[in-house]
Amino acid sequence: MPASVQFVRAVKELERLTTDMTQREIVQRGVDIAQTATGSTIAYLHFLNKDQNTIELGVWSHDTLAGCVAVYDRHYPVESAGIWADSVRTRGPCIHNDYATQTGKRGLPEGHSPLIRHLGLPVVEDGVVRMLVGVGNKPTDYDGGDVELLDMIAGRIWSVTRQRRVLERYRDIGQRFRHVQELASVCGLEYDVDEDSLAFDGLFASIFGTRHPTETPASLREFLSFVAPGDRERVRAAFSSTDGARRTLRIECCRRSGQHFPAELKVEHRPREVGRGVICIGVLQDVSDDVVAEELRRRADHDPLTGLFNRHHLNDWLTQGFGRRTPSDRFAFHYIDLDGFKPVNDTWGHAVGDEVLRVIARRLQQAVRKDDLVVRMGGDEFAVLQTGIEGRRDIGVLADKLLAAIGAPIHALGCTIEVGASIGVAICTGSDWTVGQISADADRALYQAKAAGGRRYVVAAPDGDRAGAART
Repeated sequence: MPASVQFVRAVKELERLTTDMTQREIVQRGVDIAQTATGSTIAYLHFLNKDQNTIELGVWSHDTLAGCVAVYDRHYPVESAGIWADSVRTRGPCIHNDYATQTGKRGLPEGHSPLIRHLGLPVVEDGVVRMLVGVGNKPTDYDGGDVELLDMIAGRIWSVTRQRRVLERYRDIGQRFRHVQELASVCGLEYDVDEDSLAFDGLFASIFGTRHPTETPASLREFLSFVAPGDRERVRAAFSSTDGARRTLRIECCRRSGQHFPAELKVEHRPREVGRGVICIGVLQDVSDDVVAEELRRRADHDPLTGLFNRHHLNDWLTQGFGRRTPSDRFAFHYIDLDGFKPVNDTWGHAVGDEVLRVIARRLQQAVRKDDLVVRMGGDEFAVLQTGIEGRRDIGVLADKLLAAIGAPIHALGCTIEVGASIGVAICTGSDWTVGQISADADRALYQAKAAGGRRYVVAAPDGDRAGAART
């Protein structure tokens, strides 16, 4: 199979790896893709433990498992591993096209299939080996093309796995906070509007930090001293209303210590059981944990470096119908890959590179309309969802603005930097599209823009046609 065909197939398969899958599903699917894409008959993926001296064995391709008994070991020593683990030691790809004659090939896990040819490479992030991916027993020798292809696959597997881990961590934290909120003390209250008589239950003290029963407010005026000045009139109106409506207010309160905290006040008015007049009953709850949980959810949807939405939010936008309104609505997916960014990190360092990415993120946001969506896909890749387009002219206008915004000189930490961008654009109409189709069309157009020299955009033609509009 031609290398270009293998590459395209691998890209399409990798697009199916999303954070909606479990970590096990991501790595299992990924290692199967690695085997098929390289024309191998066995493949594995193992994680390096934090100590960097042991390997967690655990993921093999389905074909590998069909021919050998898997060995699962959470702390397999690197020093006990043979040359199949050399890529961990060298932190680079290792090819063994005549494995049987190699010295130091000791250490295959018990039950492993015999190796004839082998290619292994590590995924290194922040100076730490995170993952080891290998394939074996290709009918012909492994070469540089196989290394490039496997490196792309391994990078994608690790990127999605890492995002999934972050998502799981935030979801777990969110669930814990919700559990804490369910167990949190809620302060009950009753207010006689006519008599201006207010009574709280005993949990008032634990929420507001009062030490003596006499500090518990007995009138609305006294309670308002525990409310931030900016919210007092709203609270007064909610307590004094007699229309019977239920009201929920998010307010800022103040503990006796002077510490401010967010609270939710819920009140409703009912007729007095005896006599005339109304009674206001309600609850007040410290929602500090809720605010923290909201911030965690925000972080799960945003890129921490640039503050832009991340790939997870983009997937939600596309899959949950945010981009589908009526059959006539159209939007464009601008897939952006920076040109000349790698030398910035190599020459000036990652601090300058990070600042360049932040500047570009701000420029992209300034170049789009408020209804458009700007996303950092990861690394030096961005995306813009352009909504409400009427034709290709609209796409061209925005693409030119994006290219100009990115290409303008950037002043970062005392350095003047110039980078460019290649943009692949996919057009989507109504509901006649899929996420996979969008990704494939935009990626194909981006590849054409890169192949033409970069610093331009290409609009993917419909129906998979390879023709498209280009602009430098």
